[in-house]
Amino acid sequence: MTDTAAEPLTRSGSRRPHAPAPDSASPHLDSGGEAIEVEAPPAVRAMLAPLIAALRWCAVVLGTALAAPAAAEGDIGLVLTMSICLDITTWRTMRPLRLGSDDRSQWVMSITDAALLGAAVGVNDGLRSPFVFCLVVAAAAAAFGWGVRTGLAALAAGLAAMAISATISSGSLGLTTRHGWIVLLLTVVVIPTIGVIKNRLVDSEQRRVQLAGRLDTLAETNELLHVLNRVARTLPSSLDLQQAVTTTRNQLIETFDANVIGILTMSDANDSWAPLLAEGLAIPPTVARDGIPPHLRSALDADGPMLVSDVTGQGLNPSSGSGMYTALRTRGKVVGLLAIEHGRVGRYTDRDVRLLGGLGEALALTLDNARWFRRLRILGAEEERARIARDLHDRLGQWLTYISFELERIKGNNPGTPEAAELDALHHDVQRAIDELRETLRQMRTAVTDNAPLAVVAPDLMARYAERTGIKVAFNAETDGGRLPVPVENELLRILQEALNNVDKHANATEVVVDWRVDDDAGRFRIADNGDGFDESTGVRETAFGLVGMRERAEVIDAQLIVTSAPGAGTTIDVIVPREEAA
Repeated sequence: MTDTAAEPLTRSGSRRPHAPAPDSASPHLDSGGEAIEVEAPPAVRAMLAPLIAALRWCAVVLGTALAAPAAAEGDIGLVLTMSICLDITTWRTMRPLRLGSDDRSQWVMSITDAALLGAAVGVNDGLRSPFVFCLVVAAAAAAFGWGVRTGLAALAAGLAAMAISATISSGSLGLTTRHGWIVLLLTVVVIPTIGVIKNRLVDSEQRRVQLAGRLDTLAETNELLHVLNRVARTLPSSLDLQQAVTTTRNQLIETFDANVIGILTMSDANDSWAPLLAEGLAIPPTVARDGIPPHLRSALDADGPMLVSDVTGQGLNPSSGSGMYTALRTRGKVVGLLAIEHGRVGRYTDRDVRLLGGLGEALALTLDNARWFRRLRILGAEEERARIARDLHDRLGQWLTYISFELERIKGNNPGTPEAAELDALHHDVQRAIDELRETLRQMRTAVTDNAPLAVVAPDLMARYAERTGIKVAFNAETDGGRLPVPVENELLRILQEALNNVDKHANATEVVVDWRVDDDAGRFRIADNGDGFDESTGVRETAFGLVGMRERAEVIDAQLIVTSAPGAGTTIDVIVPREEAA
């Protein structure tokens, strides 16, 4: 049974989270007592169970004490009555009734008990029998369990059985004596009184549950506000996407003890999704709507967070037991999807869903702010790149050049010394650093302009890349003199630089082919290598911010970025820019 299913229900029927143990909806069964399923405060239920059992035995003991002299004289009817009452009381001690149960058989057995006890008492003087209080207790227990009408029905069944057994045994009901009438009137008064007491107890329990529910709601609201306050404190510093993702991850782990966290973001250019955070799960670098995992796809159409108490074998991770899924909405639209899973079935409850619902909007705003800031930073980065390049050239470049000259001077002043070889090696390292700096400056200064389109700038960039890395390159262009706007082609150039950098660091490729085509409908930019590739079904590393950066640049120019790869088959990156979007 899951945690959610085990939670007690409030009066309205909704589940109340974190109810104290005494409030459990399971019946209270004391040793030798009745199982109480009526609504009553836990302390009262705990007291009533042994009290009813004690009353049953008190009636038997009292009857036995009063009947002892007559039984000793050999009154067979009295001995039979005592035996039946003792047997029924013992049986109810071993197999108690579930008072208040919805099971109709329990109600029938309570009436049957009263009838059997009435029949037993009818054999021995009826209402004047010393065991008549066994019938009174049985009728009172029925009244407490199922109400006054049931108690009166049990009493009526007992009196009817008493009359029948008295007639058969040629006995008497005892209504001809004052003692019999007093017992009957006492029983008729006791049963409604018990009904009134029960109603008072039910009302008291309902008020207690309502109060406990309000206290739980206040506690839950307090916790939610506390969490939201912590999230809000991160908003001013969360304009960096990587920092926002890290902060979000830590917050979700702390709040929900999550083993699996997945965040998908939607491209504004097309209905495709990409993993922004993938911890404990595998998601391909680009996912169409139909390829979104089923529970997350269901969350797209849901009004709020969705709880699945048992996701065994169907979660984002095969070892997941329970999960929560929600669409992240801000600015009136869905900007992402969030999945949280835990290894234990039933780990998350309705309370966690409400907490996630409160966090969802703040998380959506945080991530969306970071993504938009990243795009604005990308658009405004060209001038900053030029400034950084000037600073590197004027400061670091001049210092490295000065160090190189000084090393040459020192070597010239110390020819043939043991230190000369070390100075020569150091001079060589400095020259390599200068060469790397020059290439970095070239890349930073390389840009598409009105006079230098992508079809001209990209081949030059790739030629330098081939010379530096030894990787064979090829550039094919079919533009027929057409081109896209300068800012669009500039972002494509930056995507090419990032892709080439990834190939150099990770792909183990020997060849890179770039195709650039512009027609009346779109610009199509393809970068393909023959390197190691990777298995798309296993997803990409959550720290693959190079790919994230390429995707962000594509979204800035409203382009679609598609990554295709397979182990041993290399990787292909396609960027498609519709002409009407690029205009």
